[in-house]
Amino acid sequence: MSELTLQWSEFGQTKTQILRDQQPGKQPGRIRLGRDPALCDILFQERSVSGLHVEIFFQPQAQQFFIRNLRLQNPPLVDGTLLRQGDLPLRQGSRIRLGRIELQVTTMTITPAPQPPASFPTTGPPSTLAYGLQCPQCHHVSAYSNHAMKQDCPMCGHSMATSNTVFIGKP
Repeated sequence: MSELTLQWSEFGQTKTQILRDQQPGKQPGRIRLGRDPALCDILFQERSVSGLHVEIFFQPQAQQFFIRNLRLQNPPLVDGTLLRQGDLPLRQGSRIRLGRIELQVTTMTITPAPQPPASFPTTGPPSTLAYGLQCPQCHHVSAYSNHAMKQDCPMCGHSMATSNTVFIGKP
């Protein structure tokens, strides 16, 4: 699970909030910041912050958190760049100014997306694949047949009764 930590000060109080890539919120997959409790997940009382100001979200393909402006008349300042429209990537140490409130990304942890399971080997078109029996002892692969399952491994002599079925390329 990827996450980032925001820290800011409002009316003399330091506040901290952890945002997670799959955190439930008002909009699935997005954490909205502003003053309006009906629209936002992180609330500010400072009147210079818009009712619905920005949203932060995680982009799995880019493996990165981004910020998006939601208020054209009151754009945020992100790392010194005025974000009028579109998205900007966030990094550890990023500074975000919403009105008179300055937030900082104090920590960021990106957990790589799980890799899809390994696929079956493809040594050519499907017609070149066949089944084989793999010896549980020495892992030698023999051509599949009912007869081979009743025999011992030709390499080590272990019974093939408990062998694994595997894909092999046809010669």
